[in-house]
Amino acid sequence: MILKLLKYFAQYPQKEGVISMFNNGASQFSQYSALLEYVKGLPEPLMPALENLVFGQSYDDVKRRVNDITGNYLFIDFGEFSSSRDSRNSILDQQKLAATIAMKLTDSADMIEVAIASDITLSLLASLRKKLILDSRAENCPWLDKISDNHDIVPFVSPEFKSIGWTLMFSSSAADLFDTKSSFRE
Repeated sequence: MILKLLKYFAQYPQKEGVISMFNNGASQFSQYSALLEYVKGLPEPLMPALENLVFGQSYDDVKRRVNDITGNYLFIDFGEFSSSRDSRNSILDQQKLAATIAMKLTDSADMIEVAIASDITLSLLASLRKKLILDSRAENCPWLDKISDNHDIVPFVSPEFKSIGWTLMFSSSAADLFDTKSSFRE
């Protein structure tokens, strides 16, 4: 599930900005080299104006990654899952997600530069949101049957990351995402 998210969002920024996440170059996990090859084989980015990808849950890992990059980035924060079952025994799983597009700024950036960065990142986030909705409707997301109808778009102001941008908070839902019902048949 998590790797499906990574593969999906890796399509958006410039390829070099995704490959640079593979700091070790190799790993004991077999999926590592497969993911690296997947990224190297991606076609042109869906949003070439996005320079980097940041993908993670750990604050320290995310901070280290953001410190190592320049320019703008798409930060995907994947969160908790919830599951419900109806009277027909249908299972619906939901995941909370946040997609942030932010731009690193220097300490000397003035209010106008901040406003420009905010405008650019909001425009990029609006484009990402449109693509997510279209992919959800076209069933192009293996991890997503439906994107939530309600979204929150909130400012992202992070002195720790020296970044400004916007965050789209949404939920994705899918029927029996973890294939739980098949275990009932065994």
